[in-house]
Amino acid sequence: MSEWFEKGCKFAVKNFSWIVGDIKKFKRKAEKAVSKEFIDSLTFTGLDVEPYEILLFSYTGAILAFIAALFLDIVIVAFYGFSLSNIGYVTILMMVAITLALPLVALQLLSEFPKAKARYMKIHSLGDIPEVLSYIVMYLKLIPNLENALRFAAKESKTSLAKDLKKLMWDLEVRIHKSIDDAITYFADMWGKWSDYLKRALHLVRSAIHERNQGERNVTLDRSLDVVLEGTKSTMIEFANKLHQPTLVIYSIGVMIPLALIAMMPAAAIVGLRLTIFQIFILYDIILPLILFLYIRKVLVSRPATFNPPVVPEEHPSLEKINKRANLVTAAIIGSIIALPGIFSLLLRPLHLNAGPFNFLIGGNEGSIASCIPVFLILWGFTVAISIYCLKTYTPYKKIRDDIRQMEREFSDSLYVLGKRIMEGRPAEEAFSYASRALKGSKMGEVFSQTSFNLLSMRMNTGDALFDKKFGSLKHVYSDRIRAIMRLFVEGVKKSYIAAGIAIVKIADHLKQLQDVEKNIRNALGVLTSTLRSTATIFAPMIAGVTLGITNLISNVLSSIDFELLNKETSQSLFGSMDFSFENVPPEYFVFVVGIYIIQLVFLLTRFANGIDEGDDKIQFMYSLGQSLPTAVAFFSIVTIFSMIMFQGMVNL
Repeated sequence: MSEWFEKGCKFAVKNFSWIVGDIKKFKRKAEKAVSKEFIDSLTFTGLDVEPYEILLFSYTGAILAFIAALFLDIVIVAFYGFSLSNIGYVTILMMVAITLALPLVALQLLSEFPKAKARYMKIHSLGDIPEVLSYIVMYLKLIPNLENALRFAAKESKTSLAKDLKKLMWDLEVRIHKSIDDAITYFADMWGKWSDYLKRALHLVRSAIHERNQGERNVTLDRSLDVVLEGTKSTMIEFANKLHQPTLVIYSIGVMIPLALIAMMPAAAIVGLRLTIFQIFILYDIILPLILFLYIRKVLVSRPATFNPPVVPEEHPSLEKINKRANLVTAAIIGSIIALPGIFSLLLRPLHLNAGPFNFLIGGNEGSIASCIPVFLILWGFTVAISIYCLKTYTPYKKIRDDIRQMEREFSDSLYVLGKRIMEGRPAEEAFSYASRALKGSKMGEVFSQTSFNLLSMRMNTGDALFDKKFGSLKHVYSDRIRAIMRLFVEGVKKSYIAAGIAIVKIADHLKQLQDVEKNIRNALGVLTSTLRSTATIFAPMIAGVTLGITNLISNVLSSIDFELLNKETSQSLFGSMDFSFENVPPEYFVFVVGIYIIQLVFLLTRFANGIDEGDDKIQFMYSLGQSLPTAVAFFSIVTIFSMIMFQGMVNL
């Protein structure tokens, strides 16, 4: 996202500088106008743009959004033959609201992007705390050197917090901080306003270094890690408790109320409210999804990160054959083959070719159940294209990540077995050989077996046996956690086998603690996220399908009423004429609008559920979307057709 934002800013300066006139004068004014918070956010995010470029990009975005809104207005007006009297005041109000709102939303989002990005980075960096601090604590238990421990954590962790730690160490090198104590105090105070438990843990770490007794030092270090784990757990549980109201709001304004109201749309004309399919389309497929998107984004931005998912490197052998562009083209072709018959059918329908070979293409008489088939073809074309691309592209990523997590779950027990053997004073090759036999059948058992082979047969030292680029046993192990801890093991063995064994056993306990906390957090969120996923894939499509059947029933009943006769009868009543009228909207139009809305709901609710569960994780979102979307559209299609047939039978009775 940051890369696209930077490109957008450069594009705006290159092509739209005429908006502000003298660009140099505008640059000086922009630098004076922006706040210190804005400059600090720009520095923190590392965006390669200047304030005047961001402001110009926001103006450009607002203008382009206004042009897009005007184009949409022209299309709608053209549909009504450029006659404002035929459009209706409700549609005109919606058009005006969207035309004014889109530029303002674009202006706000683009101009405030650096602040939002900085806040997002700070909140999500909190999820890096358990990993980074565990590396520091583990290192200090082996080698009580705080400066080297911080360097180790900064080097081995690929997280955002580790990058800040690298900058801290650089500042220490250039003498911005007088000593390591001053540096860590500064770091603790800087992050203290975002995470009180990180501040307390860092002060405990600094205090532990000054402990003369090894046992007391270890107790203090354990306490610092406990503070972080408890803080992370309590923060996430507090967030989970606060999610009940937002979830209820999303269920209400996103699922229950809109899908229930769709059944009443055909009857709206009876009470004098003239609703057209364009109004329903704008309300359901533009306004409602936009409101839900902004609300979900607001909730997820405040989500405190906990444990980041494993990073899948692009150089992984299983990813070499993935061609995202080819997958996109393949998905688009297959989706188009499914959708094009439906598109041609809807285009041919206004020609009224209701006989001969064209009857199949048109999909039956207007208003019949068969007339909805072209709409289902269009919806399925879109669904199949998205699902094929997501699953074909991101399934290998998901499999690799699952393998990494499986190895990390095995690792704590494996480390315990290895550490116990090392504690007995056994040499590394014997300890790895014993551990490989004890763990036979597991992935870590295979890794330890290869390590033992490298030590005994290839006469490598411990470091090369594990990390050699050509023959190292960890060559194809892509877990940063496993690799970092094995580096600690190598450093510890150089100092003392017995001390290293004791430390490794303790590290195994720490890993078990980390995994238990992560499991508890997932359990706390599991009920909520499973409900969201069920709503997206099953309940919302089923409700929509039944509602469309009721909509078709009401439409058929109202179309059979003689409103001219009803108006004559009511004209003699005590209250005068009620002027009843009814404009019959074909059911396939309702199916099309609601079908698009269901697809949008799957996107939004899947994003919300994955955002709660995994944070900002594109791989898990795309994989979940590829699985959820076909299920949701299948339920929607089956229930809609079944309910229409059932309610049609009631009308015929």
